[in-house]
Amino acid sequence: MPLSDLERGARRFADTIQRLLNTTVASGASIRATTQADAATCAVAVASRRGKREVIELPTADPRVPLYLNVHYLLGLDDEGAHLAVRTSTFRVQGARDALDGWFHYDFERNKAGYPEAHLQILAQHNEAEQIMRRLSRRRKNKQFGELHFPVGGRRYRPALEDLIEFLVAEELVVPKDGWEKELERSRREFREIQLRAAIRRDPDVAKRALEDLFRR
Repeated sequence: MPLSDLERGARRFADTIQRLLNTTVASGASIRATTQADAATCAVAVASRRGKREVIELPTADPRVPLYLNVHYLLGLDDEGAHLAVRTSTFRVQGARDALDGWFHYDFERNKAGYPEAHLQILAQHNEAEQIMRRLSRRRKNKQFGELHFPVGGRRYRPALEDLIEFLVAEELVVPKDGWEKELERSRREFREIQLRAAIRRDPDVAKRALEDLFRR
């Protein structure tokens, strides 16, 4: 059976993520695209074993102190059915392979109700913040600090996987591969160009005015 546009795009996307990871902070990471039951979405994630979602072990300065990265995307086509679009994404850093939550995670959920589409959750406790939330919240009196959804740039300008990789290296949590900066910047430029093209498609009048202003100078 021939592949659909979605499946072809999802496979290319999986190859891109696999290359990014294996040229910066991973070795042998296998990223696969899997068509979902509705045939309208594809999951892109670390290749699973026996149907169980896997994580990537990251190289640390001390092999006795492991660190793991969970990467998962759900892809579909945009409203016009012409371009690949991320429906949801999760990047989670965790200290144990089978951790249910981890330290923190960046999430994107298109059209999410009640919270920012792109957000960061820090899975920690903060006594002062939780006491204040208990006094102010009308719906949930026992809300935890780790349940807060910190906005991070919205649909178009949200952090990318490249930004998380740079953070892990800068904070000395992982040991990167030689030449990682060049590969990361190459991948980041591609991501930002895709986002820019999408922004232009959604608001061509703004792009037109910007070009007119540019050429008047």
